[in-house]
Amino acid sequence: MKRWLLAAVVLLLAGCTTPPSSESTAPPTPRPAPASEPPTEGGTTVEPCPRREAQRVTVLSLNLHSGRTKAGRLDLGRVASELRAWDADLVMLQEVDRGRARTDEVHQARRLAAQLGYSWVYGPTRRFRLGSTGNAVLSRWPTVDVRIRSLPRPPGYYRRGLVRATVDVGGQEIDVYSTHLDHASAAVRQAQSRAVAEAVRRSPRPVVLGGDLNAESGMRAVRVLERVGLVDGWLVVGRDDGLTVPAAAPRRRIDYVLADESFAPVRSRVLISLVSDHRAVRTTYDLLPQHCP
Repeated sequence: MKRWLLAAVVLLLAGCTTPPSSESTAPPTPRPAPASEPPTEGGTTVEPCPRREAQRVTVLSLNLHSGRTKAGRLDLGRVASELRAWDADLVMLQEVDRGRARTDEVHQARRLAAQLGYSWVYGPTRRFRLGSTGNAVLSRWPTVDVRIRSLPRPPGYYRRGLVRATVDVGGQEIDVYSTHLDHASAAVRQAQSRAVAEAVRRSPRPVVLGGDLNAESGMRAVRVLERVGLVDGWLVVGRDDGLTVPAAAPRRRIDYVLADESFAPVRSRVLISLVSDHRAVRTTYDLLPQHCP
């Protein structure tokens, strides 16, 4: 009797037990977070690092002379061809006309940008009954923010200005400035340089600046900008004498590309324009990656 009861219990237990499946024996596979959700640490969202390698950036500055040759002939098409051949990613221009009769009422910054396929920013400085003249930035990359400001001047002096384009370079934003300082007075030029330096100092992003500073290397207007961390790339890696004016037989260097420590200069040279009365300055940098956790 006892044996019969024991056998019944064994049969009953065997009927209530199921063999394990392969799914139950493998550890559960965690579900990955959707691609749109950044990872988190300790409940805090961690933004992905946009770029961990240096980005090669070529910068060019040119006093456009309103696209007019020394003889006064308008030749904006040749300027566009020169810019295309020089193949800079960022172009800072000075003496750019918009809607002036002397230059066929053309919006020069917009026209050049369209021919290059670039974004553009224009900041008028001197306004006339018809049109204006000012500074511009052309960019191969998208422009995400703009700031245009006037620079200090006493009565009777030309209006001068500073254009800032914030550009998105592969996920990293940088501030690109174009300016043209006073040509007649060293004191006015220094005051304007101090205003530019203050704008640069306040920038939370990497900075590169191009312009006709109307001052030679070592002069106070240039030293003011160097004191806020801007470095003359040509002095570091320049391949020629660096002279920019007058274009046909230059004797002075007053045109610059300056950048802060976020940019490592690779090479720099001066280029001859067949239109402008200035030579262009073209400097190539490695834009260093952001510091990411």
